[in-house]
Amino acid sequence: MSGLRMRSIGYGGRLRANVASVGDDAPRITLIPSVGEYPVYDEKLYSMMTADALRVEAFDRALRGCASGRTVVDIGTGAEANWALVAAEAGATKVWAIEALPESAEKARALIAERGFADVITVLTGDSRTIELPEPADVCVSETIGAIASSEGICEIFADAKRRLVRPSGIFIPHRVETVAVPFDYAAVLGAAGPAFQAEYALYVDRVFQSVGGPFDLRLCWTDVPDSGRLAAPTTVEVLEFGVADYTYAVRESRVRIERAGQFGGIALGIRLWVSPDDREPIDSIAQQTSWLPVFVPATVENPRAVAVGDEFDLSFAVQVSADRIHPDYQLTARFADRPHADIDWDGKYLGDSGFRSTPFYRDLFAAYPATFRGE
Repeated sequence: MSGLRMRSIGYGGRLRANVASVGDDAPRITLIPSVGEYPVYDEKLYSMMTADALRVEAFDRALRGCASGRTVVDIGTGAEANWALVAAEAGATKVWAIEALPESAEKARALIAERGFADVITVLTGDSRTIELPEPADVCVSETIGAIASSEGICEIFADAKRRLVRPSGIFIPHRVETVAVPFDYAAVLGAAGPAFQAEYALYVDRVFQSVGGPFDLRLCWTDVPDSGRLAAPTTVEVLEFGVADYTYAVRESRVRIERAGQFGGIALGIRLWVSPDDREPIDSIAQQTSWLPVFVPATVENPRAVAVGDEFDLSFAVQVSADRIHPDYQLTARFADRPHADIDWDGKYLGDSGFRSTPFYRDLFAAYPATFRGE
């Protein structure tokens, strides 16, 4: 994801055009809309996931270690039916592959038949929460982990699966995932250039807007979170343990200490994922390049503050289920004691009812919308 040239200056210098194009003087960070939560998947997005070696190897290892002689349900199998096919190859006696998008389900059926596993794998089209299986499965696998751990609805999906689709002694893959937060100084990395949408992914902005019925301040993923911009070590703000107990939506409060002087430009959110309980180290989307791109929550004040080593702020991360009863809404605040207002007061609603161009960062980012994003 390198070789990009900014066609604009950014937050702090007023973003006028907000799409990056190919070039040699590329910033290290460009934005990609967070798309995993929305029904906008296409071959490009599926290929990003299947090309992620860390992701593929971890799920492959976990599933091959437990599928033989067992029944498996794969929730969100996708057009390539990756884990349904791996389970069948590993000796599963029966696999139910559930896919909500009809077009993806049809492609999965064709691929499964081509690979010779139509007698083992049955593709079911629809929401897993409305589908009945002829018997409970022994193993449940799903890749519906988001860039923020819970953002693709995994908590509701697995809670329902545990009640209806999986035996009481069933195995859940993945095993555990955390969301972590890192205070970030983007000016240290980007200088005056500022971030911009990567050109080849800008079209997904409109697709997300169409899926919810209009423009809003959508969640933003970053291509990289360089160490030079990190102001402190990661702080855990969300913990999901699957197959143990149902997730409880709650508020998590933390005190964060600044470890590097700089400018407090926002919070990077990433995940640490243990696909199997046997994993010694997690997949870490902040420290490693994965298809789970970190989310950037920008400061909501006009002028981000300078911070020194030892400064502290209170971080609050709240999660509640959205109006669609599956995807979460988030609220994140970061407040320094010497400030009358929070430096970050982020309302990240799934269905977009948190507003459009509601903060200085988003007003700059979307100054040229819709023309820039529609190729006009």
